[in-house]
Amino acid sequence: MHVETKNIAIEKIIGECKSIVLVSGSPRLPILSIEYDSRKVRNRSLFVAIEGFSSDGHLFVKDAIARGATAVVVSKERAREFSHFGGENLAVLAADNTRNALSKISAMYYGHPSRSLKVVGITGTNGKTSTTYMLESIAKVAGLCPAVIGTVEYRWKGRREVSSNTTPESRDLQELIWRMQKDGVDCLFMEVSSHALELSRVDDVQFDVAAFTNLTRDHLDFHGDFSRYFAAKKRIFALLDESTKEEKAGIVNIDDPYGKEIFAKRNQFASRLYGIGIDPSSDFRIVEESIVNSISNIAYDVVLPDGKMKISLSLGGRFNVYNSLTALAAAYCLNISRDAIAEGLSLLSNVPGRFEQIPSKLGFHVVVDYAHTDDALRKLLLSVRELRPSRIITVFGCGGNRDKSKRPLMGKVATELSDIVIITSDNPRREDPHAIIHDIVGGAIGGKYEIEVDRKKAIELAINIAREGDIVVIAGKGHEDYQIVGDEKRHFDDREIARECIAMRENR
Repeated sequence: MHVETKNIAIEKIIGECKSIVLVSGSPRLPILSIEYDSRKVRNRSLFVAIEGFSSDGHLFVKDAIARGATAVVVSKERAREFSHFGGENLAVLAADNTRNALSKISAMYYGHPSRSLKVVGITGTNGKTSTTYMLESIAKVAGLCPAVIGTVEYRWKGRREVSSNTTPESRDLQELIWRMQKDGVDCLFMEVSSHALELSRVDDVQFDVAAFTNLTRDHLDFHGDFSRYFAAKKRIFALLDESTKEEKAGIVNIDDPYGKEIFAKRNQFASRLYGIGIDPSSDFRIVEESIVNSISNIAYDVVLPDGKMKISLSLGGRFNVYNSLTALAAAYCLNISRDAIAEGLSLLSNVPGRFEQIPSKLGFHVVVDYAHTDDALRKLLLSVRELRPSRIITVFGCGGNRDKSKRPLMGKVATELSDIVIITSDNPRREDPHAIIHDIVGGAIGGKYEIEVDRKKAIELAINIAREGDIVVIAGKGHEDYQIVGDEKRHFDDREIARECIAMRENR
């Protein structure tokens, strides 16, 4: 959805965005929309040529002009190539970094909407989605009007929109925040992916609180190596420092080794950083011996900077201790009352695809979870083992055209911590599913695994062999209601398949 707001002149863009210069043409031309997809350009649009994953926006400058663009922004390195297009009805602008330029222009065009909201950004490999759901629940109890931007969906005031990316492109993000603000939203909880941090999508979001959950192997197909992945995640605290908000705070899980590294250098940041975890130096400290973990409930005590609290969650999964502690600390930094924090956490009973339980009358439990890295799978299975099931039956696969290095690691974790493993397909994309499974098997330990390439049949097999006291874990896709095979996106929901298989067994 593209919403027109007001005319802005190119000279205003040049005046406010110091890194953007006029190469040729008139600076007084009006702009009616900002676009980075030439197919969406219309009369009086400004087109920003950004480099995408599979294409370069500079290839579509001529198309944008043909569709009626009033201005185009190109890289300074390529300005000479496009300068001749400028004239009475078209301005050619140049920027050092066109992605950063898109962010700055979009924020200005939509009136810097994040300045008038309380904004919490959550980054880290795991836990982002659950933490935003918890913050949303807390905010509602506190009488606030929250919005959430994340992996599952974008939602506010009863409105739900399909998530295109965990964190949208900067232009779309600024428009989305603007729409939320116009609808009366006063606080925003957003997942901030490493892609978004690397690609300047959140450069002009004004954060009140930034939180780091953890860092484990993921997205190396994009970042190239782990140090660059870590550098992208850390960047959220540099953006926090640049925020125009008066009261700013960072939240860091210091039980995570990378969180501990960030926290050790906290004096390098202008914003106050709070440590959370079991570590004795935590500002928000979990009392480890108080943790109670059951399949549908978590409880623990936490020591705050100024007192203590008892937390009870209607959610399973020991990792939710950390997710809820992150939400608690962020809410505390927003000056939300302890009562609202405790009640908000206790009221949340489901996060889609995160330790989500599928009901069964057959004496065994089924859990669907998004865990798609070796660390997430390890934490998931360790949490399940704490529940002392008779057996753990795990169904999982790995995505195609993604980081291959984690496949044998996931195979190792699954076979180490499960009694029976069924290795299957995830989203194979353009890879041969058998080749992906071969990579997984390379790390598998022992012979206690079976291979079933068809994911539906794999789930059916797991549920059919489950006995009373077992826990079936279906990992990797969580909330996703599709499977990508080749370039085709087919409807597929682990939860639906599990319910169907359980119903068939119950009705025999």
